[in-house]
Amino acid sequence: MSDTSKSHTQPEQSDNEQQKRGTVMLVSGSLDHALTAFEIAIGMQAMGMQMTMWFVLYGVNSIKKPRSYFSFQRWFPFHRLTGKTGRNLRTDTGWQKVLLMVNHEGATNLPLSQLNFFGAGPWLFGKILKKKRMATLPDLIKSADQLGVKFRICQTCVDATACDVDADLVVKAEVAGVSRYTLDVMESHYNAVI
Repeated sequence: MSDTSKSHTQPEQSDNEQQKRGTVMLVSGSLDHALTAFEIAIGMQAMGMQMTMWFVLYGVNSIKKPRSYFSFQRWFPFHRLTGKTGRNLRTDTGWQKVLLMVNHEGATNLPLSQLNFFGAGPWLFGKILKKKRMATLPDLIKSADQLGVKFRICQTCVDATACDVDADLVVKAEVAGVSRYTLDVMESHYNAVI
């Protein structure tokens, strides 16, 4: 009797049927693009997909800790000279320090891609989000981390921008290269580059 009851139940998932995966690559360092990328990743992760977010070039700025233009760490980044993951100190140049000084670091310091108005645009956009009780970028980053979205940063970007993954980021991120990104995309059911 137990053999016939098994035939009427739904078949169990085989090992070949894995959880659907998706990747979102954030290349842009603008606030509106970062909001879109995190909204997509959070929405799909909440619906059961395993999402991986990749950060390349200025996209890394969205998950960096915000530092004031007047902070000691911004002008004297001694913590970046540790030679940690993804860094090759022998090839570092003075131009990297210039880039660190003028870069928009942190989710609260990102410009808009249009209508930036010398920094007034993001401030106004943030006021609108708060008035409408919508999630800001720091809220979305925290939600993505809590939901289990994986964060990966391009190794070349880490070296070129002198990023210290342990000290500079608000989330835990893995440093990986283009071959890892290619594998992630090949295993994904959804891929977006923003």
